[in-house]
Order: sequence, then C-alpha cells, then structure tokens
Amino acid sequence: MGTITLQMTQAAYSAAKNVYHGRAEKNDVLDNLEKTFGMNRGSATDYINNFRHMMEGETYKRTFNGEATDYLLNSIYSDYGVKALEAALLSVKQHFTYYKTLGKGTLRGIENIYQKHQEFLQTNESNYFPDELGESEKLYEGVKHIITVNSYERSSKARKHCIEHYGSFCAVCSFDFLTKYGQIGSGFIHVHHLIPVAEIGTSYKIDPIKDLRPVCPNCHAMLHMRTPPYSINEMKKQINK
Repeated sequence: MGTITLQMTQAAYSAAKNVYHGRAEKNDVLDNLEKTFGMNRGSATDYINNFRHMMEGETYKRTFNGEATDYLLNSIYSDYGVKALEAALLSVKQHFTYYKTLGKGTLRGIENIYQKHQEFLQTNESNYFPDELGESEKLYEGVKHIITVNSYERSSKARKHCIEHYGSFCAVCSFDFLTKYGQIGSGFIHVHHLIPVAEIGTSYKIDPIKDLRPVCPNCHAMLHMRTPPYSINEMKKQINK
C-alpha cells in the first residue's frame, strides 16, 4: 500500500466512515484523499473497502500496516462499541489467515495487534460503552502511541474529578442512584466522553470538566444510539418532548 502516514490513515478512516454511511460518494472522497493528503488512489481505495469489510466482519485481502490496523481497531471501538470491534477483529483474523495461504510468510505484527485487542475484549466484557473510564493513573488518552497508556485505558483520576465537579447524578435526566437505591448506589454513575477519541485524532490531556459528563447507564446507552453520539442537550430535549 506504499508509505502511509498517520495523518493519511486518520483522513482515510473518516472518509471511509462517510462512504459506509452514505454521507459521501466514494469517488469524491478518493479525489480528496489524493489531492489534499497526497495519498495513492489505490491505497485510499483499499481503506474504503477494508473498513466496510471490518464493519461487516468479512475477509479483506489488502494489507494495512501495523499502525493503521491498530488505529482502525481503536477508532472502530471508540465510535461503534464492543460489537463492532468484535466484527473488526474477526475480519483482521481472517485477513492474516488468508495471507498465510499465499505462501509469502506471516503478518506477525498484525497478529500481535489482533491479540492485544482480543485480550482487551476478554478482560473487559462488561465495558459496553467505548468512553467509560477504567483504571489508570494517567490523564492521557488517544490514538498515537507516544505515551504509555494502553489505547483502551481511561483515567480514574479524570472520572473522580468529573464527579467531584458535577456530582454523581445524571447530566441528562438527573437520576441519582443514592436517592433511589440508598447507600449501595452511592457514587455510582457512568462517565460520558463528549467528543469521541477517534475524532480528536491525537494524544491529548483530558480536561475532566470540559470533556466529561456523568450520565446514568440508560441515558448513556441512548446517547450512543447514533454515531456521532447525541449531545447532552439533544437528549434532554428528547426527554422533555
């Protein structure tokens, strides 16, 4: 596929999403990737096609480099959740299995990336929301691997600061687990990321007040019923109708 930069991968992923969801014509995004980002048209076409295969859990035959594969898996999880990641991983596995049949060796780097994401699924089966915060002592997250935080880790400090500022009741419907369930519900709340990580595209330091909001699981699920997610205000209006 030639030399592909991270910037090209980010742009191609965004373009592939637009084509997949019918928001843009394939030829138009290919023209843009070629003219604006200097991307080879054949490589750009591979991204558009491979993304569709990954979303459908199908075999693709054109190989991404390791950085691109990792970025797409991170981004698909961030934008679409666990089930989409499962489908994408199935697609990646089918690809490196297919590659072996060609007699050209193995894609060991791709296999390692697959295994990393597969282990995440196996150890985080209860994490149904891509922006839920987990255990980490760092306030950083993102898609570039210039920091030590795992791509799926989220900061417990950021969660703590968010809840300290806004309280542990839902920013959408005001549900309070402590009031409803007593002491066993004290402090329980999901934390919603206002902007999906994949849309930011670079490693960044979380602002717990600006970037995060506490929401109940029901409202959290409803916020993610669309890609990109509904805003807090949009969901409030929906409730008030």
